[in-house]
Amino acid sequence: MMNQKGQEFSVFKLLISAIVAIVILTLLLQILNVINIGVTTEPDKAAEDLLKSMDASPYHEKVSDRIDFKKEHSISAAALADKVGLGNNQICLGVEDGLDGFDNSTETLITYSRDSSVRVNLAGICGPKEGFDGGLIESSTSRLSGAGFSFSQCGGVCDEDQRCCVLVVVRSNE
Repeated sequence: MMNQKGQEFSVFKLLISAIVAIVILTLLLQILNVINIGVTTEPDKAAEDLLKSMDASPYHEKVSDRIDFKKEHSISAAALADKVGLGNNQICLGVEDGLDGFDNSTETLITYSRDSSVRVNLAGICGPKEGFDGGLIESSTSRLSGAGFSFSQCGGVCDEDQRCCVLVVVRSNE
């Protein structure tokens, strides 16, 4: 079909259709992101990845992508230590104050026991133990200090000459 100047309309119709399709696709992707389809990271895998990423940056807080904790999911310091090459006593685990459904009585195992899942992040920091003294976690980290966590909660974790890592389950901002 041609207009009075002999130009076809089909090219313009195709262009308009492409623009409408892109707008619709963008809206659909935003909707899917809001309902968080595809959050499938297992907590133990997310903890392992976070520990590996902290390897090169001592005393630098890192936060994982969001993860879903479901009933009976757990993170074990011993299993993580085997996977990342640390000793069992070099990893301390914690849970943000006020997060319900988590058991972390030993600082070496975190287990979630509620029927409904909960969306969280892991926040962590690693470095030589002597650097954790003097309130490093409270003074130089945002997510860990906001979680109400102190390295002193880790008790006998780490010897003075060892690299220590702290991982804390924190509320997700997403």
